[in-house]
Amino acid sequence: MSKITNILLLAVLAAAHIVQPAAAMPEPLDIPPPQEVKEPLALDVKEPVKEAPSAQWRLPLEGGRVSSFFGASRGRRAHGGIDFSVPRNTPVMATNDGTVVASGMGYLGDRKYGNVVVIEHEGGLRSLYAHLNKRNVNIGDTVAAGELIGLSGATGHATGPHLHLEAYQDGTRIDPNRFMLANLEDTALASAMHAKRTGVEEVPPAPHSKDKSGGKSSKKKTQVAQKSSKSHKRA
Repeated sequence: MSKITNILLLAVLAAAHIVQPAAAMPEPLDIPPPQEVKEPLALDVKEPVKEAPSAQWRLPLEGGRVSSFFGASRGRRAHGGIDFSVPRNTPVMATNDGTVVASGMGYLGDRKYGNVVVIEHEGGLRSLYAHLNKRNVNIGDTVAAGELIGLSGATGHATGPHLHLEAYQDGTRIDPNRFMLANLEDTALASAMHAKRTGVEEVPPAPHSKDKSGGKSSKKKTQVAQKSSKSHKRA
């Protein structure tokens, strides 16, 4: 019996050497799941604010000398524009790009300007050219800076040939010199510089349409202003 038992033990041991136990599978490592790769955040960079084109005006004519500045003493009121002393029929050019909004005798019922051209520019700006001997543009025309718009003269209330230039910002009369590239004082007449230094604060109001009386009251005021300014030399 013991012999049989020994034989069985030997057989079991032999089988254990022949049949190798299956290798235990390694337990999975505790590896975190792959994270989603995010694209780099775009920088919150704001585009530079585009500034409105600067209103840089060129001179409306060549060779003229300033005979009266804006705000200069002109009797009871300050001068409402800039006067350039030039011979009759001197070419007058647009100070900047724009559209002609007035071209005729007088402006908004005020005939003291004589033959006048008014140009609408960007940003609510307007330029007015008065006392012209001839107008070369019509309402609705588009003009470029430096383009011929007329010839200087002495039409309207003027004591001699010159160009009267005015500027408006949203209907309010302002100094045209603030937009000029050239230094007007370099070639200004001595009398103009003196009047500028002794200027007054009250600038005449912007012209407006005629009232129901047909503009008689404004005409009377214009005549009074004209009489008070006779003692002042005007180009």
